[in-house]
Amino acid sequence: MKRYTQSLRHRRYIRRRAKRSLAARLRFKHYRRQKNREELGLPDPALKLRHQFQHNAIPFTKVKAPEILSLIRSPEEVAKFIAQLKDCFDTKKPVFVALSHVREIDYDGITVLLSVVVRFKSKRIQFNGDYPHDMHVRKTLEESGFFRHLLKSKFDDQDTYDLTSKSSIHTHAMRKVDSKLGEKIIESASKVVWGEKRRCPGVQRTLIELMQNTNNHASLESEEEKHWWVSVRHNQSDKRVEFSFVDYGVGVFYSLKNKRYDSKFFGILDVLYNRVRHGNNADVLKLIFEGELHRSATGKTYRGKGLPGIYEAFQRNKISNFAMITNDVYYNSREKEFRILKNEFQGTFVYWELTTQNDSLPHEN
Repeated sequence: MKRYTQSLRHRRYIRRRAKRSLAARLRFKHYRRQKNREELGLPDPALKLRHQFQHNAIPFTKVKAPEILSLIRSPEEVAKFIAQLKDCFDTKKPVFVALSHVREIDYDGITVLLSVVVRFKSKRIQFNGDYPHDMHVRKTLEESGFFRHLLKSKFDDQDTYDLTSKSSIHTHAMRKVDSKLGEKIIESASKVVWGEKRRCPGVQRTLIELMQNTNNHASLESEEEKHWWVSVRHNQSDKRVEFSFVDYGVGVFYSLKNKRYDSKFFGILDVLYNRVRHGNNADVLKLIFEGELHRSATGKTYRGKGLPGIYEAFQRNKISNFAMITNDVYYNSREKEFRILKNEFQGTFVYWELTTQNDSLPHEN
């Protein structure tokens, strides 16, 4: 039998409870309305990603991507973003990457995202993310195959990855120098630019030197860090091919700093610092491009190999729009800029393009 009380205290209690109950119902109604708006028009894969994260009991670390996800245009913010992801990777923390607010994206940013997805999933560390609200950014990510790989349950920790997509974007990852892959990339790139097979010595030299440098500048602690990623984007309408190379090693400066005493480059960084007096790593990178690293170590001019060889290929118009980030230094040929970054990039990132304005040679059968 229900008991009805007319006491003032009880009536106040009933009113407070009814007020809290109404507030809770209104909050839930607002939440459902907002949720339905956000999910309106999303394809099934996007809904699966959202619900998988919402219903997962494992605590995810949320990492917010920069609004401009481009290493070329926003190096500081992207370097910081990568550092946050690396901290989670090193501590094996599941990650949820917030992409909803990204309003601009370049393919070098997608390359970084793809490489991070594979690194996490190859180590069985959970990795998830949401869809950008901006439709152009979302379409670019969908065409790259990023969400398809994000939904893939696992990757094996293997030597080679080939993440091709339905669009004219191709991403490869390896641990070794692969000249055959370079030939394949150059053949397809030359067809986009000139409509026929051409020899592109500048692209070939750049690829081989970067692959080799991955071993030279690899992590001192882990063999796994020797993985390098090269992504190629075919821009058919502009007859331009864009290359992005990512190496998650220790980077040029940490590599030089930790050379063994029996290496010809042992102590060479101090020599270069003395050359620039009160300069910094940006000044030293400029000297390295000019061949001073090898000249100071051996007393001989050393052109055509390593970073001097890549820079020479750019100067001789074999490649265009050369840009590089290593440790705390950013170089961009368009602005002719060498500058220091506040947020370091652990490893090396290189970008260049092949256009109809670049020199090439006839293909030899």
